[in-house]
Amino acid sequence: MTQYVNKKIMFTEPYNLEFESTTVEEGTLEEKQVLVRTIHSLISPGTELALFTGTHVGIKDPNNHFAKYPFYPGYSIVGEIVEVGKEVEDFKIGDIVYALGNHAAYNIISVKNHQWPVIKLDDRELGEKAVFSRLAAICMTSIVQSKVQIGDIAVVLGMGMIGNLAAQLLSIKGAEVIAVDVVEERLKIANKTGIQKTILSGDSIDLGEKLEELTGSKYADIVIEATGSPKLIIPALEVVKPLGQVIALGSTRGNVDLNVYEYIHSKGVNFTGAHERLQDQNGFPSRLKLSKYALKLIELGALKIDPLITHKLPNSEAKHGYEMLQNQQNEALGVLLDWGS
Repeated sequence: MTQYVNKKIMFTEPYNLEFESTTVEEGTLEEKQVLVRTIHSLISPGTELALFTGTHVGIKDPNNHFAKYPFYPGYSIVGEIVEVGKEVEDFKIGDIVYALGNHAAYNIISVKNHQWPVIKLDDRELGEKAVFSRLAAICMTSIVQSKVQIGDIAVVLGMGMIGNLAAQLLSIKGAEVIAVDVVEERLKIANKTGIQKTILSGDSIDLGEKLEELTGSKYADIVIEATGSPKLIIPALEVVKPLGQVIALGSTRGNVDLNVYEYIHSKGVNFTGAHERLQDQNGFPSRLKLSKYALKLIELGALKIDPLITHKLPNSEAKHGYEMLQNQQNEALGVLLDWGS
């Protein structure tokens, strides 16, 4: 009987990353499970980094049972199916799949619940690009929530992976997209993904004036806040036009002291949340549909992924990957972990 030796990343406390070693016995899968040998996994620079640094707002919240140590990070993987349960019909051993999974050598994944999709990659050349599908699907939550029209001026605050993918998706919808960030290198990456109008921001920059230089207007039809910084909520509301829309895509980690009358009520601004958990709720596109659409856009080249991949690390250097995302934002953006060797 084959025994699979698994190695799984675990956060035991802030800034402490360890590898937990376990085994998976052949023949122990449930009827609707598959065992996936991970080839690539992608570090999420949002939730995962917040748990790594101990800054996630849910850590101290007794009602939040997710953000607790030990924490097993991981958003999405691409891997090869090495074993299938007795009642699995749509997958076979040897299939290359995209799935939601942990940073681990092996992932046991249920295929009976489409909220956690497993999608066969017909085009194996997608490889490491496909692992970006979950973040793209998260960004599509903001597009579904938006009222974007062709020709709209859309400002995206933050050109991390979430902001970049959201900007690309808005551009696909026909918006005139302006990317904003304090890190010049991220704006250069935005250029490489087709977002040509950018603003290098900072404390001394008047965002409205810079926007007027680029578009002829000080105000945007839509503003997407993609960083999760509480400090950017008010600037987002300041630069949106009356009756415009501000979408909170980044998970805001902290409170905002906000004059609701001035920034929302009197301007008639539509302030909208766009969290991943909206997927699969009544009337909202499912996680499976959004994931398949994201994969199709990546396959077609409509979503440009190559410029986002800044580092490929062996899984043994995972801690270095998190540290780079925290401390070297001018260099690190998309950090892939290699589990293939």
